[in-house]
Amino acid sequence: MISLVATLSALYLAVVGLMYVAQRSLQYFPQEGLRTGFEVPARYGLDGFGAASIDTSDGETLVSWLALPPATGAPVILYMHGNAGTFGDRAERFRLFRDEGFGVLALSWRGYGGSTGSPTEEGLVEDGRAALKLLEQKGIPLSRIILFGESLGTGVATQLAANPATSPLAVILEAPYTSAADVARKHYWFLPIGLLMKDQFRSIDFASRVTAPVFVFHGTADTIVPYEQGKRLYATFNAPKDFLTMKGNGHIDPLSPASWGAIKAFLKANGAVPK
Repeated sequence: MISLVATLSALYLAVVGLMYVAQRSLQYFPQEGLRTGFEVPARYGLDGFGAASIDTSDGETLVSWLALPPATGAPVILYMHGNAGTFGDRAERFRLFRDEGFGVLALSWRGYGGSTGSPTEEGLVEDGRAALKLLEQKGIPLSRIILFGESLGTGVATQLAANPATSPLAVILEAPYTSAADVARKHYWFLPIGLLMKDQFRSIDFASRVTAPVFVFHGTADTIVPYEQGKRLYATFNAPKDFLTMKGNGHIDPLSPASWGAIKAFLKANGAVPK
């Protein structure tokens, strides 16, 4: 019996060690075939968009798509994508935003879609700051920037919005989590996630410091980030806020007239739409 316990304990510790070493490869899913950065806006017929290179303070170079607002003084949506897919998968969203009069900056995280480096929580937050700096250089102040975070990107958007130095005009969060650690526990319940996980993206710890208006929407059939996590995170925001329940929707479904209509109505109510 003692031998069996010792063997099982050794196997468990080996699994824990392996998971600790390999955790970022299990947390982030950049598509290797897109690291060459071959995607360009013209391939998807996006008028007004161009490729823009972003240099970070720690030496990485990020790929982005940029469309300045069609009218002077209009808001710009800084789009922070989720864990999989490409810019092309979001092209219809970018077209919609532009057609509605918003400027758009779509940011490719380090290690994703042509950008250099490897993803980490600290690195992705720096990527977000670098994107804000680029917009500032283009004459777009924080008071005109809307942070749109999708899944993984919601953690970065929440941290940026919680910082007075990077607080935006408004925040939109699609399928947000309380923390990446809480999501991991759902899948790796047998591991001490709180002790092992390096990049925990604890949005729940930042939400109460956000002062910009926040719109959250989440599908009830989301099997990646549970709907309950989105509701729990939403409850911790003290800023003007609204929540849209997407009944029967999964994780990051296409924007519908209903969801975009609700987002736009919220932005209009909070002075964050093109005039």
